[in-house]
Amino acid sequence: MVPGAFLFAPLVYPPPVPPIRLLPDTLINQIAAGEVVERPASVVKELVENALDAGALRIHVRLVGGGRDLIEVGDDGSGMEPDDALLAIERHATSKISAPADLVALGTLGFRGEALPSIAAVSRLTLETAVDGGVGTRIRVDFGHTVGDEPCARPRGTCVTIRDLFAQLPARRKFLRSHGTELRHSLLTLSALAFAHPNVAFRLDHGSRTLLDLPATRDTARRLPDIVGVERARSAQLVRHQSGDLSVDGFLIPSRSARDIVVAINGRIVRDRLLTGAINRTLRGPSGILEAEAYLELRMPPELVDVNVHPTKAEVRFADPGAVVAALTQALASPKQRLHAPAPVRRIVTLGAKPESQTRLPFSSPPRASRTTPQVAEGAPPWSGVASPSPAASLGRYLGQYRDTYLLVEDEDGLLIIDQHVAHERVLYEELLAQPQALAVHRLLLPEVVDLPPELAAVVEDSVPELARLGLDVEAISGGSLRVLAVPASIPATAAGPLVQALLVDLAEPATAGQPLRERAAASLACHAAIKKNRPLPRPEAEHLLARLAGLADPNRCPHGRPIMLRLPLPEIERRLGRR
Repeated sequence: MVPGAFLFAPLVYPPPVPPIRLLPDTLINQIAAGEVVERPASVVKELVENALDAGALRIHVRLVGGGRDLIEVGDDGSGMEPDDALLAIERHATSKISAPADLVALGTLGFRGEALPSIAAVSRLTLETAVDGGVGTRIRVDFGHTVGDEPCARPRGTCVTIRDLFAQLPARRKFLRSHGTELRHSLLTLSALAFAHPNVAFRLDHGSRTLLDLPATRDTARRLPDIVGVERARSAQLVRHQSGDLSVDGFLIPSRSARDIVVAINGRIVRDRLLTGAINRTLRGPSGILEAEAYLELRMPPELVDVNVHPTKAEVRFADPGAVVAALTQALASPKQRLHAPAPVRRIVTLGAKPESQTRLPFSSPPRASRTTPQVAEGAPPWSGVASPSPAASLGRYLGQYRDTYLLVEDEDGLLIIDQHVAHERVLYEELLAQPQALAVHRLLLPEVVDLPPELAAVVEDSVPELARLGLDVEAISGGSLRVLAVPASIPATAAGPLVQALLVDLAEPATAGQPLRERAAASLACHAAIKKNRPLPRPEAEHLLARLAGLADPNRCPHGRPIMLRLPLPEIERRLGRR
């Protein structure tokens, strides 16, 4: 740079700062809605909490398009007078608090007066309410602007209808997921509220189908089977602990894919990091995976917990967090130990199975062929389900099995150590994704009925066509039940129910970006149906599996990315043994 050149550089001034101004109410409400309304499930939560605060004993939720197109929440609560109904759609108008002291001991789920106006700012909202049956009030709001206020005929209570959520906010609407995903979030939200309020009857309809129909009951123990399914509720371990003014009640449900932690404090569903961390630390097993799902209710004096932390009211602060964590840890310790106690042997009766096979555990030995099982090559194990591959397809000479888990194979270059579970998983995955005309199907003589928790039943709606392409024929029936009509021939028919339930659990998890549902389903079925470790394989079965693996385009990794085989080259073996 030439000395002094900087003296001639042009001066750059910052752009002028706009004057400070008050935002219009419509924009204020839309900004506030971003804190309260994240997705349809947020709307369901806020409206159901309002219904509970109104003393409702029956709450009916109706959704269309997973809630993207319509959300309707009706109740038989106290209702509102016409003037109160008009005030209810104004920000910070509430009947639940009137002075700062009221915040110290809140006895209601709502109190901010933000939910209804925030929802009205980002949707078309219709509010119908009546204090006594007969004549009530109807108020209509389109994206923050009141467009109607007239009398209407309706029974006692309130019904709020939401249409076109985020229709005028395309940046927000594009972040909504599929109808099935949004529906599952609403189901989980309503199920959690139903667990915390067993004395209230809940119903959820999606289109013309009822997914939840929970009658009012006396306690959470009677409510649990309707939320998680009868079979899972039978395995639940009771949690009950009292520490001074703090009580912890609820259930732990053993699960190898635990994902649900429901915590209510004085009837309010919360997502508190302190509580979640304590539960995760207590329930985590040696492998680092949660060993149980938790449904817990904490009761304490209102003045010991501050819920005025976030607009969603899901985060809380405790006057003595250490005491809360200690009580929660103690409450979970004994039930967790009981989860590992040996379970009594139960007789498993499978429709259509022969008597001698009714107590056989899945995959403990190859299932017997039936008249409906496709023919396989001579010498192939019955569970293969497909014709034997060409003899030219070979990984090498099979030597034997190590620790009932790994197959040892000798080839020209050295030694292969093959994980039998991962190898079978890859084989099943590619066979399931084969062309439909090449896929053999085992149609069940008697369909198997599977009882599902509501959030898994919702997965079926989005999945049926793709599952059919894999050879899995299922149909939804009443409530959360599912009927399995056919399975791919490579999957044991006697394990159809557990496999379908495990598949739906996997499909309920967030998908990897761009991964088709059919591939996800095939990977899940293959993983759960594949032979497990610590299972002895007779030589014909092991050789047949290796032949099938050798015929694949990619025999090196399972659908989830795990390596299938480890190669030890002969020079490396000799070097380590001192021969080189």
